[in-house]
Amino acid sequence: MGPVYAEIDIDAPREMIFDYLMDMATRPVLFGDSVSHFRLLRLESRGIGAGARFQFKRRKAWADSSITATESPSRISERGATGNLNRTKTGFEWEIAESSTGVSTVRLSYWTEPTGWAKLFDRLNGGSRWYRRFVKRAASELRSRIEAERTATAQVGVAGGNRYATGVR
Repeated sequence: MGPVYAEIDIDAPREMIFDYLMDMATRPVLFGDSVSHFRLLRLESRGIGAGARFQFKRRKAWADSSITATESPSRISERGATGNLNRTKTGFEWEIAESSTGVSTVRLSYWTEPTGWAKLFDRLNGGSRWYRRFVKRAASELRSRIEAERTATAQVGVAGGNRYATGVR
C-alpha cells in the first residue's frame, strides 16, 4: 500500500522540527488516539537505532518502527514491520525543507509492503484511506505542537520492564 503523503507548512526553523522528530518518545503525542500500548525499544529514545512498538487501534495490528537513517536537518527515515507475525514491511519518511521566509515544509510519507494474503486484506479493508487520515492527523499535530512550542513529551514506558526513558516527563 502507498505511499500516502501529508505535506504541511510550519512556522519554525527546520532544525527545531528535526530535533523534535529525532525523539521517538514524541510519536504517541503525534499519532494521538490512533495508537495504543506505545513502548520504546530501548532507554535512549533519540537518534539512529531508537525504536518503538505500538498497536494501531482501528486495525488491531502491532507495529514496530526504528530510526534507520538521518540527514541533519532535512530527513529522517524510519523502517519497521506490522501485520500478522510482522511480515509486512513499513516505512516512514520525514522530509523537512526550509524556505527563505523561515517557514518550513514538512512532508510525511508512510507506506507498507504487504506479502501473501496481507495484500488482499489490505485492499478489502480500504487500508490506504485510513492510513491517509492517520498521516494527515500526525502532520497537523506536529504543526500545532511546534508552533505552540509545546515540545514536551509524555512519559513513555520502555519494553521489557517498568522503566521510563531518561529525560522524558
